[in-house]
Amino acid sequence: MDHIAPVDTPPVSDTPLVSDPDRLATLRGYAILDTGPEPGFDDAVQLATLICEAPVALVSLVSHDRQWFKARIDFPMGETDLDASVCVHALSVPDLLIIDDLTQDPRTASNPLVTGPPGIRFYAGAPLRTPDGVVLGTLCVIDREPRPGGLTPNQASALRSLARQVMGQLELRRAMVAQDALLAARRQAETELKASEAYWRGLFHRFSEGFVVGEVLRDAAGRVTDWRYIDVNAAFGALVGLDPASVMGRTVRQVFPGIEDDWVDDFAEVVETGEGRTFTRQIGAIRRWYEGRAFRLGPERFAVLFFETTARVGAEARSTALLALGDRLRDLVTIPAMTRAASAIVGETLDVARVGFGRLSADLAVIDVEPDWTVAGVASLTGRHRFDDYGRLRPKLERGEPLAIADVRTDPHTRDDPSPLLSLGIGSMVNVPIRERGRVVAMFFVHDLHPRAWSAEEMAFLANVADRVEVGVARLQAEDQQRILNDELSHRLKNTLAMVQAIATQTLKGIPQRDAVDAFIQRLAALGRAHEVLLQQDWATAPMRAVVERTLDLHTVLGRFAIAGPDLSLGPKAVLSLTLLLHELATNAIKYGALSRDAGGVGLTWAVAPEGGGTLVMSWQERGGPPVTAPTRRGLGSRLIGMGLAGTGESALDYRVDGLRAEFRAPLAMLNDPSSGAD
Repeated sequence: MDHIAPVDTPPVSDTPLVSDPDRLATLRGYAILDTGPEPGFDDAVQLATLICEAPVALVSLVSHDRQWFKARIDFPMGETDLDASVCVHALSVPDLLIIDDLTQDPRTASNPLVTGPPGIRFYAGAPLRTPDGVVLGTLCVIDREPRPGGLTPNQASALRSLARQVMGQLELRRAMVAQDALLAARRQAETELKASEAYWRGLFHRFSEGFVVGEVLRDAAGRVTDWRYIDVNAAFGALVGLDPASVMGRTVRQVFPGIEDDWVDDFAEVVETGEGRTFTRQIGAIRRWYEGRAFRLGPERFAVLFFETTARVGAEARSTALLALGDRLRDLVTIPAMTRAASAIVGETLDVARVGFGRLSADLAVIDVEPDWTVAGVASLTGRHRFDDYGRLRPKLERGEPLAIADVRTDPHTRDDPSPLLSLGIGSMVNVPIRERGRVVAMFFVHDLHPRAWSAEEMAFLANVADRVEVGVARLQAEDQQRILNDELSHRLKNTLAMVQAIATQTLKGIPQRDAVDAFIQRLAALGRAHEVLLQQDWATAPMRAVVERTLDLHTVLGRFAIAGPDLSLGPKAVLSLTLLLHELATNAIKYGALSRDAGGVGLTWAVAPEGGGTLVMSWQERGGPPVTAPTRRGLGSRLIGMGLAGTGESALDYRVDGLRAEFRAPLAMLNDPSSGAD
């Protein structure tokens, strides 16, 4: 049998890593020195002695002045000085350190553990290397007799794997402390940490990780199509919910009918290539997630170490779902759309059969279920239902409390007659009340086909979903109420402006200058259109294009204007200024300019120039009209035009023979300030 040859290493004096400050700081960061025994590390050394056929195994951590043993088998001391350390030579070795005869190696010949008790002769150590490449110590095996052949390749590979397992144990141990502080849900964190307590602990039945030895089965063409359980440990049964004895000799497809092909294909690849494989995967039939590593044991056999990550995967899925739900609810504008979105997200996240939402009658006796979410083959419950037809479901609802039923056949609320629920495909269920102004008005429900124990984390998730739906519904109702108020304000403002126009008309009817009177009345109408646009936007900001189109539509057909520009948001003051400016320009164009002729038209464009942090530049260009000249006197209309956008006065008028050309500028920040009301 092939063996792994010894590896040369520098003498102690040439290993500055012993006292390297960064390495020592990293070691301190794991807070492992002088701690008590832990099963994961004890299991690792026990397994190392069995695999390498050596009486002694140590988990050794090298500090600045000593080497301390976290776990040890058949070794009398808990720590030694560095002068008695062999592991110190492994700090700078890229792989295994193997010394087949310690008495013959100049680095160790004078070591007191070699020259005196316990008289060690053979050493093989695998570095405990952090993900950043820092070596903290070794997992080593020791013999009291020389071994000229060192380790077999399988033994060396197993020792490396066990060292990685010990390092993983150190990483997980350190992560547990950090997770306790970071996770808001302490209970969830504790569950996940327990599930992850030891990444690779070994192959014995007392391990908390599951351990499987399997043998692949091939078809006539030699292709692996299944594998048989050869051996499993007790933890396997706890992790998959089966009696370990019940799976022995059976195939994985027999134990888990319909299991995903990856559970066969990946392990087949491990056997055929000899390369280990790490996996994170679900067994869909039992709805559990697992993480682990598979490695080859022989020509047709493999082994798997794994632990359950259902809690962690579920927590991540629920967190992602809540973020997605928040994003969806912000964009939706109807309550049915919100409830459908929430139902779909909950159904896919919890992997259930049906999720829905329903409005409740005032006495909470009846629920009107809106279109619900279901998996394929499960009927919808859309329509009206009476709670009393399905058991004692109302008391908790009346108290505003959620109701979780793991099994409708045994739960006190439904066990008297579960048949109505079972006929609808409800084996387990959750009802979550939704409030409106402190009163229960609706219900969010989740159904599964089979009995299911609803975890506290799942209930907290559903409560969070209900809270978000409540907030979303309240937002829509508030927006509906605001729209009603705006409509009412708009109606009253129109009536007020109409009254002002009527009063002005009656008051000024005797004035002979009818042009001035008509201009005044038209300006009032333009102001009315501007206020109408602002009210549609809650008097905050209004889209520029809507303001332009509403104003110009008062004067002539919009088709006579070529309008182009980004749809910017304008503050109230800018809206009113722009409205009066466009009104005067359009009035003059109809009277004297391009719009006074059938063939005439106006190009109205605007863009944002970069200067000054952003400047709006608006251009008015008439074409196809009579020749125009500058006015000989400045009336109110001319002054309004000269004030430009938002009263800044930045306007340039060019009265050309082919039509008026005007350009107006104003800082963009001044125009889109929603806090600036009309002066």
